[in-house]
Amino acid sequence: MKEFLNAPGFLSPYGTLGADVSSVMAWIFTLLFIYGWYAAKKSQGQRHHLVTLWGMIAMLGYFTLYYLARGLGALSVEGKEGFGGPDWVYSYIFTPMLTIHILVISIGLVLAVYMIVLGFRSSFKKGKERYLKAEPLKMGSKGFNYTLMGAAVLFGGVAVVRWGSMARFLVYVSGFGLVAAVLLLERGIEQWMPDAATRHRKMGAFTMALYVIALVTSTTTYVMLYYIYPVKAQ
Repeated sequence: MKEFLNAPGFLSPYGTLGADVSSVMAWIFTLLFIYGWYAAKKSQGQRHHLVTLWGMIAMLGYFTLYYLARGLGALSVEGKEGFGGPDWVYSYIFTPMLTIHILVISIGLVLAVYMIVLGFRSSFKKGKERYLKAEPLKMGSKGFNYTLMGAAVLFGGVAVVRWGSMARFLVYVSGFGLVAAVLLLERGIEQWMPDAATRHRKMGAFTMALYVIALVTSTTTYVMLYYIYPVKAQ
């Protein structure tokens, strides 16, 4: 699979197939979420729910498969070896941009799961349309504990099955830490925004902003790697 993803791409003479597909999928998912956000603004609750729900499920599925096939992804694996520009550009522009992208996409993937759950908890369907609940929404202690334990089992199981370097282990720990952080943050959000509808709108807007940042940073690093500063074959 790695050989297949490392094959020549179709967007740039210097890009790989894996990087090109990843870049295209990032645009598709982001535009899909923007359309879902637009549907919500037009009070098309059911359309927003379906577009966003299945878009997030597809995104989670894609990035999970891509991770299993390519480790942490093309950009983080290639690193300096895949960058043909000056050292100062790599150190002060490319690396910070890539770091922001990895951080934002990591948080965004966890928030995708959170928003899927919140989407069902904060809405109800009446007839063919879906509406947000204008009432307090709170997670019980059992739900909190079960979710935390489920995340521990999930990341622990993946760590056992795909045990490797310390860097990979830290990724699993960080993934569990993000889930725990979101759960703890939810406790604070319950006090700050007890109303279900308000919470869904605010958290949805925040998540959407993260996805736009992720798209901008991924596109910027892609252009720098494969158009501006590619490693040209000798």
